[in-house]
Amino acid sequence: MDSSTAGKVTSRRTADPDRRGSFHQARPKEQNEARDSTGKGFKSLADLHGWAYREDIPYVRAVRHIPRETRERLPPLYLNALDTTSILRADDLRKTVHELSLFYSHNFKMNFPVLNQPLVLFRHVRSLALPLDVYPAVRRIAKLLDIDFAFPTSRSRQRISSFPEVALIALLVITVKLYYPFDTIDRHTESAADPGTLALDWDQWCKAQKEYDSRETANGQLGRGNEIKVEEKDVFNLSEDQMDEYLDWFEKTWVDEERARNHPRGHAEQLLDMFPTGRRRTTPPAYSNAQQEYQANDEALERKLRTVQEHLKVREIVSDREARRSRRRINRIGSYYKRYRKVDDLPDAARTFHETAANLVAITLPNLLVAVRQVEQKLIKWREKDLEAKAAGDQVGESQQKSEGDDVSDQASVDEEPSMDVDENPSEDDANVHQARVMESVESSDSSDSLDSSDESS
Repeated sequence: MDSSTAGKVTSRRTADPDRRGSFHQARPKEQNEARDSTGKGFKSLADLHGWAYREDIPYVRAVRHIPRETRERLPPLYLNALDTTSILRADDLRKTVHELSLFYSHNFKMNFPVLNQPLVLFRHVRSLALPLDVYPAVRRIAKLLDIDFAFPTSRSRQRISSFPEVALIALLVITVKLYYPFDTIDRHTESAADPGTLALDWDQWCKAQKEYDSRETANGQLGRGNEIKVEEKDVFNLSEDQMDEYLDWFEKTWVDEERARNHPRGHAEQLLDMFPTGRRRTTPPAYSNAQQEYQANDEALERKLRTVQEHLKVREIVSDREARRSRRRINRIGSYYKRYRKVDDLPDAARTFHETAANLVAITLPNLLVAVRQVEQKLIKWREKDLEAKAAGDQVGESQQKSEGDDVSDQASVDEEPSMDVDENPSEDDANVHQARVMESVESSDSSDSLDSSDESS
């Protein structure tokens, strides 16, 4: 990176208070809801799926919430639709929302609003415990590819990366692979102001993420939403508390005492009272208040952030002058970019990260890999067009300088492009080489996409 680019990065860090540290600084209490993915701020499809999964909104056997008098008058078609016996699949939810957006778009000329990308992106960066350098890089790559994060309005079959939330998480994964790859290759930055100067310890990140994921089951609990996953083989491994939790959920979801009492052939009420199905609670449940649960999740996330931050590593800084003087090969940030085509290709740390990222937008891991590959193909095509445009501009400049009688040696210095010195390794795929060098253009692109409050309105 040249000095002008480093100056841009440094000025952005100085001007933006949110980038003074590598991680997220403490914010006022009144901003917690806006920044907290578990609070009452902006909600996405992943949040809606999480509510249904954890039964914060009725979904599994929602028919039980309908009064019996109304239920008896409903047609069988409606009763079957409300009597769901399986958890909500994220793909079905996304498909339904897409069909709904097409319905409003084509019948009423009303389009769904675009994704609130700045806020959702910040939530994802915080939830994944990533340095804030990822935030502006994702936005600049999205700008290069002209991704507007709007719902598709075409009735034709859509790629999974065309959905706003999936496209955003795919861009985030690509940026992490550029700045913080999962291999053990030593990479160096040119100055301390360069993004990616700090390196993540992926082993510690995986440990912190595992601890965060087990926050609800750490005390021997099943965890909300996991009751429906219990199978016959799991019964023998359940503790007494877990068995009580499962039976409480089963009673609440499947047992209809009102129907048994009012059925013409039902047992006498006195007989039913002799065999109660529920249990008396001596203590209230662990999370009797939703706000307490939000606070507990936020505290667990803060612990994960601190753990990851404590194990950050500083990459060795080697300037271009030092690299030429030492005559040794220097691997820069973004080199040896790895593309994963199958789940089996993922290393342990990469798989944990990809699974966590997929859960943020409620998609499966294979679908996330497909979306990442689709966005990578867009980056490769953009890079090829960019190289062709630069080559055409060089030819025009060369013809103009020849007509003016410029010296050939001066022309050679003009055509030189120091920021795109591609690694000439014949064993690498050309697409991987082009993809690895996109980072240099990302760093040197327009620096207007910062964390300023004026930009958040988009």
